[in-house]
Amino acid sequence: MKICDERAGMCPESPLRSSAYLVLYLIGTTWAIYSYSNVFFMFAPYLALKGFSPEFAGILVGGFYAATTCARPLGSWLVERVGIRRTLIVSAFLCLGISLFMFVVSSFWPLLAIRLVMGCAYGIFVVALTTYQSLVIPEEIRGLAFALITLGSMACLFTVVPFADWLLAQGHTSFFLAVPVFTAGLCVVLSFRLPPLSRASSILSGEWGTWSELYRDTPVWRMGTSSTLFGLCDASIVYLPALALAMGLVPSAFVVANGLGALTIRIWGRDFFNRYPRYIFAGPSLLVMAIFLYLSAVAANNFWLFVCGFFYGIGMGYGYPAHLALIGDLAPARLRAKSSAVVYFCYDVSWFALPVYVGFATPVIGEVWAFKLLAFFSVISGAGVTAMWVSYPKNFSMSSDCK
Repeated sequence: MKICDERAGMCPESPLRSSAYLVLYLIGTTWAIYSYSNVFFMFAPYLALKGFSPEFAGILVGGFYAATTCARPLGSWLVERVGIRRTLIVSAFLCLGISLFMFVVSSFWPLLAIRLVMGCAYGIFVVALTTYQSLVIPEEIRGLAFALITLGSMACLFTVVPFADWLLAQGHTSFFLAVPVFTAGLCVVLSFRLPPLSRASSILSGEWGTWSELYRDTPVWRMGTSSTLFGLCDASIVYLPALALAMGLVPSAFVVANGLGALTIRIWGRDFFNRYPRYIFAGPSLLVMAIFLYLSAVAANNFWLFVCGFFYGIGMGYGYPAHLALIGDLAPARLRAKSSAVVYFCYDVSWFALPVYVGFATPVIGEVWAFKLLAFFSVISGAGVTAMWVSYPKNFSMSSDCK
């Protein structure tokens, strides 16, 4: 299978769209698919309204991310076999179709099955989308472009998530379930109209690489370790609404501030992504997130919770695009489908593990102490990831496909 997939309509002969239009389109697509996932940041409160225990809620929340994790290698396999566009379209339709079953299911096992399929479809879609953007965006603007594109994932934190919070507060559970149906439908439309993949033939020509080449030619263990530890801290936002409610605070105070902080740093500090190697931001970003995660667990009021969320968002605002940029910066084009799967697989392991940990730890030590322990571990992790990337060769570059 050639990287240039004629059947998918993505060959070098396709007309090149302007970079600005492409970035805007990818921002919209990113917003749609992350809104589909992030609306379920409020899933734990929804399950509480439906009478589920914290243990069962933890499994239902974590099940989505377990399926997402397992689907990452499948996503790279589909991208290489059937093409990026077809993978996006099929997975978007699956996201839409399975979401409709949420309206008619209320017991644990059928709901878990739905969540697993939703996670699988979401995981495949994101792998295909990230592979696409890592191939289509020129190296010289990749850092800035990735920072801007991930604004789409941040925008849903102060649009869809607060809206979902409000719907549940008003008792509109059916309207809450309608939100992922709408965003999945938008993913379907955008997948059909995705601009053709059109880059220089020197990058697009050739066979997809093998897994052995990935481990031999890229720092895959560093990428995996960094993504896992970053994901563990980042996944905390799934249960921050439960933490805030336990403290008598408003969940949106943190979630909205998180989005605003990420938006601020990605606009104000966007030029740094093209001046320095992207991987140097991975450790410090995690460290900032961990510190303010801990402080959020001792916030006395909504104002301080907002402040913690804002600075947590600043850390995440650099950390997330920095980890996504590893895919294009440290792997040649022929290995980017597989490197995308590895980064997301390791990232998602934490998103599965954390909800299960919180679900079972909460009845024993409470929400606050569960988050304090997580934050303490993340502070140590941030220091370790920083040291790991500081020791990485500064002159190493995999941005071209010369290997």
